[in-house]
This record gives sequence, structure tokens and C-alpha cells, in this order.
Amino acid sequence: MTDSLGGQDWAMSSALTRRELLAALGVVGLGTIAASCTGRSSAVPPPNAGSLEDLGKDASKIQMIGAGDPVNPGKQTMSFFLATDSGLVTEAAPKLWLAMDRTSKAAGPFAATWYPLLGYDKTHDHSPRSPLAVGVYSAEVDFPSAGNWTLAAEVTSETRSVGTQVVPVVDSGVVAALGSKATSVPTPVATTRHGLAEICTRTPPDHMHYISLDEALNNGKPTVVSFSTPLLCEAQMCGPTVDEQILIFDNYGPDRANFIHVEEFLPGPDLKPPPASPNNLAPAFKAWGFVNEPWVIIIDAKGVIRSRLGPGVAAAGQIDAALSPLL
Repeated sequence: MTDSLGGQDWAMSSALTRRELLAALGVVGLGTIAASCTGRSSAVPPPNAGSLEDLGKDASKIQMIGAGDPVNPGKQTMSFFLATDSGLVTEAAPKLWLAMDRTSKAAGPFAATWYPLLGYDKTHDHSPRSPLAVGVYSAEVDFPSAGNWTLAAEVTSETRSVGTQVVPVVDSGVVAALGSKATSVPTPVATTRHGLAEICTRTPPDHMHYISLDEALNNGKPTVVSFSTPLLCEAQMCGPTVDEQILIFDNYGPDRANFIHVEEFLPGPDLKPPPASPNNLAPAFKAWGFVNEPWVIIIDAKGVIRSRLGPGVAAAGQIDAALSPLL
């Protein structure tokens, strides 16, 4: 399986060079808006006011790093990282702008929120974790129509920095599309430690296997379901994502909502998961049609998908913001 940013390992240190950082993150469709190009003739008109080109004028460069998977038109949750040559930029308050090209007036700003990832330590997880799993930015962005839209992040602190990401927006063909009916499929259920270890690669196994997904979709409660493989996740973001889901599970409990972890590669009775290949995908994971991981899908009491977080790490704050209106 490829990870959510193109199949590369996300592990890095703050000392990585820009080239190494981008390679480590497997960046797809990454771009930056630079200041005015060198050698530009004085006869060239200034950028159009309010355009992405104008936004990038006199700004330093920052890398905006997102999954780059297609989304549908309308409001979508966009998760991303920000980085410089020195490493990740955390706890900032970026503004997002959206345009079809660099010269037309951009829509926005859309406010982005920094969500720290606290679940790994709080839940005592020992599954592989990427050093990048410290937090994530999230914003609700309204895409007007299909096309390749450019999303720009502007960060203002001591200096002003701008970076961009291209987001493919399509009218159809998106897995787990917002507003669609959730795929009803049985998932393995267990409550004993050994039984859980047969169907979960997390260390230790989590307890979000107490109810089958098809049953959950018919019991009149909203459902939070993650699709991930904590042990075999190439991006090493699956464990941290399940941990963030556990925090919300512990907060609300099974009486108010269903919480399910769908394991991608089932260990089986010998507790040895198969090789991470498409042929070995768990039936439920295959039935939904995902080709990467992790994903967190929030479904209302009528079985309609209301939020899709992924592919990539999802924070407890993001999950809570999507779930609480459905309770």
C-alpha cells in the first residue's frame, strides 16, 4: 500500500535539508509562490490585486504539504503541514486563499487551526510513529467547481511567508464522498485481548472492535470509523490517528456514538499480519475502496457520510468538531 503522501516515509529530523525534507514527505503537487522573478522588465505590469501572485509578492517561501487526493466541489476539510528548510512550522495561525490560477482574484481567507496530536502518549501506544506526528493544520475550504485549484497558505509572524498546494477537484469518483451513504459491511468483533490481537495490529490492540460496522450503521447512532494499520502503515501515521480516535471514544463512550477501527491487514489466529499488499487487504477495507491510509470517516445516525479526514493523520480536535454536531 502507498502512504497518504505518495509512498515515502515521513520520518525526518529538524536538520534535514529542503530536498531531504520534501523527499521524506513524498510531496505531490507542491508549489510555492515566490517574490517577483529576477530579471523582470520594468514594463511588466504589477500583479492583479487580490491574486495569488499578488499574495506572494515580497513574501518568503514556505512549503505547504498535503495529501493531494481528489475532493468534490463544496466544503471540504483540508489537512496539511507547513515546513521550511529547518523543519515543521507548528502552532501558527495560517490564512488560506483559493484560486483557479495565480492571476485571478483569490477567495478567502479561510482560517486554519493547529491541532496537536496528544493521543500516542496518553493511550500508551507502542505502534510505529512518525516524528512528524506532533500536530496538523486543518481548515474548511469551499471549492466552487471541478478543476485543479491552487490553495495558498499565508503565515505572518516576524516575516510573511506563502506556500501553495494544488488540489484536484472532481465531480465524481471520490471514495467516501461527503453526502453519500456509508458502505455497510461486516467487520470483525472481539473483546478479549487475544481476540483483539487477531484483528488489530496496534500495540496494544485498541478496543474499538466491539461492534461490527454494518450493525453500527443501523443502531441510530453516529459512527466514527478509522481505516488504518498501525503496525504496517508506511507513513507511520496510522497509530497516532487511531490514538486520537481513542481519545474521542473515551470522552463520549459507546452509548452516544459508535467507534470502530477497521484494520487493513488482519493478523489472524497466529497474530502475524500478512505482507502489506493489495491481495491481503481485509474485506471491509477493500469493500470501501481505499488505496491509501489512514482515513477517519464520520457518519450520521442515518448512515450518511458527513466528514472525511484523510488520507493522513487526523487529530482528536478535528474528529470532535465533526462528531459533536451529530450527537
